[in-house]
Amino acid sequence: MKTLVLLDTHALIHRAYHALPKFTSKNTGEPTGALYGLSSMLFKVIRELKPDYIVAAFDRPEPTFRHDAYDGYKAKRPEAEEDLVKQLIRARDVVEAFGIPILDAPGFEADDVIGTIVEQGNKIKDLQVVIVSGDMDVLQLVNDNRVVVYTLRKGIEDTVIYDEKKVEERYGFGPKQIPDFKGLKGDPSDNIIGVKGIGEKTATDIIKNFGTLENLYKNLAAGNLKERILKLLLDHKKDAFFSKTLATIRRDAPVKFDLPENEFEIHKPKLKVLFEELGFTSLATRLEAGN
Repeated sequence: MKTLVLLDTHALIHRAYHALPKFTSKNTGEPTGALYGLSSMLFKVIRELKPDYIVAAFDRPEPTFRHDAYDGYKAKRPEAEEDLVKQLIRARDVVEAFGIPILDAPGFEADDVIGTIVEQGNKIKDLQVVIVSGDMDVLQLVNDNRVVVYTLRKGIEDTVIYDEKKVEERYGFGPKQIPDFKGLKGDPSDNIIGVKGIGEKTATDIIKNFGTLENLYKNLAAGNLKERILKLLLDHKKDAFFSKTLATIRRDAPVKFDLPENEFEIHKPKLKVLFEELGFTSLATRLEAGN
């Protein structure tokens, strides 16, 4: 069994930016705290997961199909700080210096790129996919032990691996039902509205009982739901299905993934030059020591 690691790079950079102190490079004067955190995470991922192959998915700056469908998508998020934006751009240099190929797609988010690679990877025999992200949205892609998520609980060191059983323990239902759950509950972080008046507990109970929105609305009359909940579901049916669509990671982004001919190896010389440029002395030492 070979291991393919997929990096949700923007989610990792965001996590590093908020988890670590802000500092700047003495050599260039640029902000580097999140880049240091990303580099440290990559070392940890490579050491612990020992990937045979590794790919980094990136968001792109232009609007996605979700923004086109819904003006309010992510509208309540504060504008990214300038220091973060600079490091999001520079993250590509870090990833490339490690020797990790980059994939992105106009009009799609990194999650959709990852979902598409997962879909294409399903056709490759004896391949386990590990998605590395700080964003719980990708848990919907978990598939038994074949596709798992390695995520960060706190900071950049405390990690946990979610397989299907772990997702069920967390939510009370399986990975495939997460978009249905968000169709009811919404997702404030992305400004997805869901069904107004239905919170996490009610949404969880409904999904545990009905499985999907489609099944829920087919069986509303026989569902033994409280009158208030029934009215909310009827009044906001369109919102529920639209929210589910927004929350669903696409698996048809315009990217073509083939396993690289050669298995992954860190590009030490290039990475050493970048670490020296950014002033990452301790990471340069770790690189030389093979840690």
